[in-house]
Amino acid sequence: MRQPLKLAAFNLDGYLDTDIGGFASDDDHRPALVGIAQKRAQAKHGTVFTHANTVIIGDSLEDVRTGLEGGASVIGVTSGKTTGAELAAAGADIILDSLEDISKLRASIEELTVRRE
Repeated sequence: MRQPLKLAAFNLDGYLDTDIGGFASDDDHRPALVGIAQKRAQAKHGTVFTHANTVIIGDSLEDVRTGLEGGASVIGVTSGKTTGAELAAAGADIILDSLEDISKLRASIEELTVRRE
């Protein structure tokens, strides 16, 4: 099992299935990590993951680019240094101020995946 250092530092690694993620050690080209994660998730869960049911959540322009080029919808979060306007201009599908409102996050994920089916 991979242990992302950022998550482990805050004891959050137990909330994420790292067996199905895509990490920098897998490929230097970040958009390729989307496909890697989709294939791992498919192998583990028996569900085909495509653009229609894959959502990237990030707080940087690089996260938005990774999702868009990798074949996923993108939720931009203004918890980092990047503003909502910058995330939107880069192509994020939905902008959230934070991830604290779990109901809003869940609704955003559902909106992006249901409308693409």
